[in-house]
Amino acid sequence: MGDPTETLKAISDETRFRIVTILLNHDICAGAIARRLGISDAAVSQHMRVLREAGLVTSERHGYFTHFSVDRDAIRELADFLQTMSGWERGPCDPDLEGCTAVRRGRCPADKCRSGCPRAGGGRCPGCTVVMEKRRDETMKVAVTYENGEIFQHFGRTQQFKVYEIEDGRVVSSEVVGNEGRGHGELVGVLRNLGVSVLICGGLGAGARQGLEASGIRVCSGNEGDADAVVRSFADGTLDTSSAVTCNHHGEGDHECTCGRH
Repeated sequence: MGDPTETLKAISDETRFRIVTILLNHDICAGAIARRLGISDAAVSQHMRVLREAGLVTSERHGYFTHFSVDRDAIRELADFLQTMSGWERGPCDPDLEGCTAVRRGRCPADKCRSGCPRAGGGRCPGCTVVMEKRRDETMKVAVTYENGEIFQHFGRTQQFKVYEIEDGRVVSSEVVGNEGRGHGELVGVLRNLGVSVLICGGLGAGARQGLEASGIRVCSGNEGDADAVVRSFADGTLDTSSAVTCNHHGEGDHECTCGRH
């Protein structure tokens, strides 16, 4: 499944939703769908185009006719994503994630938040700056998608993370942790349970990024190479954290990807 918002958008239309429910019970042609719904063949063709682009529907030629069917794996992946969403925990707003990174007009940006600044126990703070400046005297847990000493390039397929503890701008400890056999839809929960506040990776899907950020985990994507070296650069503030690389996988075969090296 690609971007879950595109999948949800595709089935938010009542007619397309009815087409999906029909195809879950029968693999039939466009003409049969048109007769069932009382719409034109041209209208069915337009709806099928949207569903196919969203990865929800596949087709197979049978003689003179093309029969359509639902990609049930795509439905299951969407269900897994929604199940993961239901487990997201609410927390206070994070000034770094929300862009409140400086004092404005002499006031702490957190003053506008009901819960106050999460970095000051709910009270005022002198003003929130970038993550490393604010947390330099605190212990931070940073996770890296990891394989054979390097940053593994696919967040959703990683089998393990290397988790680092950073204090005073330097790495003080690290350990390799398995993903507990969890699938990509559950990796956000694994990191949350480990107390991770930053993920460094190669590429990841839009849904995974949304889930991580909703859980208060900052994402630094577009990285590759030696994991320890990249984390040291992050710890001393020299790593470029502005990248927003995504990776869109549509199954185990060919795919288009912008996540860097494979």
